[in-house]
Amino acid sequence: MSPKLFKQKNGYEIDGLWYPRVTSICNIIAKPGLEIWLANQPSFIAMQRKRKKITEWGILIHETIEKILLKKNPEIKPNIRPSINAFLDWLSTNKVKPLSIEKRVFSKQNIYAGTFDILAELNGKLGILDLKTSKEIWNDHFIQTAAYFNAYNEKNKKKAKTHWILRIDQYKQCKVCGARRRDKLGEISIKGGKRFCRHIWNILKGECELQKVKDHKSFLNIFLAAKTLWELSNKDLLSQIDNYPNKTKEHLTLFNI
Repeated sequence: MSPKLFKQKNGYEIDGLWYPRVTSICNIIAKPGLEIWLANQPSFIAMQRKRKKITEWGILIHETIEKILLKKNPEIKPNIRPSINAFLDWLSTNKVKPLSIEKRVFSKQNIYAGTFDILAELNGKLGILDLKTSKEIWNDHFIQTAAYFNAYNEKNKKKAKTHWILRIDQYKQCKVCGARRRDKLGEISIKGGKRFCRHIWNILKGECELQKVKDHKSFLNIFLAAKTLWELSNKDLLSQIDNYPNKTKEHLTLFNI
């Protein structure tokens, strides 16, 4: 990969300097569940098609929810209606005041940038709210939001108090064994229950789960450690980026191994 393409894929130009993306840095962190999923795919092409469908699903959910928060009355596609209904139920029992959507932040101190979903006051508390459409909420999610939270508070006088993950999903549950079936744009997965059950599925149901970070400092430290590892893995390309703030003789010397 050329340095020019690397810059385009993995960072932002801000005030004449290049900052690596939070998501690119987090990709260096091992994800055993993803590796198992990849290994179970019939072919590379099939895997790419499924990942594209899953990504499209997530984008559709994100865009619809963000429009709802901005009171734009979006069209709700039938295939995501259960997820959106679950979100609307959650919204009716929580006081959410969105202040910014798709907000970009950057850290001059730690040299990274990123874009998070929503800056909001949730039940009176200012924080960063990131939307996920995964099966579960994982630690990786909080590593990412910890980076956004840190960058936001570095620059703004009115500090965010916390960060949350809001997971939106939908599934059918087996009446016999309790297994859950998820079907996203043709990508079907079944979790839990009994392996040899002749499943009888209930109607499609949405769910909305909110989790607040429990140990922000630990997640931020993990992110910063991941950034060091990411820099080590990409040191040859980074050394060719003239406007990367970490391109100093002292910094690059750390990677002469």
